[in-house]
Formats: sequence, structure tokens, C-alpha cells
Amino acid sequence: MHYEYYCLGMAEETPEDYTEIAFVCLREDGCLELPATVESACRTAAKKVPELEGFHFHTLRHTYTTNLLSNGAQPKDVQELLGHSDVSTTMNVYAHATREAKRSSARIMDKVVGMD
Repeated sequence: MHYEYYCLGMAEETPEDYTEIAFVCLREDGCLELPATVESACRTAAKKVPELEGFHFHTLRHTYTTNLLSNGAQPKDVQELLGHSDVSTTMNVYAHATREAKRSSARIMDKVVGMD
């Protein structure tokens, strides 16, 4: 699939075949912040803050997803939020986030049946 990127001014008309795509990083004027600019900012931050060594913007996506799943978000909802075409993609990549949830469920069951 091929997309052309347009940044429409407030007075410009939207082309008939225009499909809106939600981008994560936008500038104040609403235009796309290019990935190279975001990666450059991440590298600069990682150089200045030792705890961010190896940090990449994509790390935020993993943190976001792990937090959603480990706090009980439904995998299908997370799949749609991430834009994955199939929920198995989401779960294959982020399965580690659900392991702790399974352990918590097992501990609850232990309490229910009196094994705690």
C-alpha cells in the first residue's frame, strides 16, 4: 500500500480521495513530525540521560502496550489501538505482558480454593 502525505492548511480543500491517518508525532501546526527527527531527539536524550541508554521511540510503544495488557485491557482492543491486522500479532509480540496477569489470576484462584 502506498500513501502520499499531505499537510493541509486550514483554508485548503481536502482532496476527494483523501483518507485521514492518525499519526503519533505531530508538530504544533498539525503536520507530521518526520521519524528521523524523532529518532534524533531520542538519541540526544539517550546521550544526556544515562538511564536512557539504548532508548528508541519504539520503546514507548512497547511500554504503552505492556501497561495496557498487564492492567487488564482486552487483547482485541489493544490490537486495534496498535493497528495490527490480527490479534495474534499483538499477542505474539507482547505475550510477556500477560504472563504476570496469569500468575495473578492463579494466585487469586489459590485464595478462592483455600490453598493460600
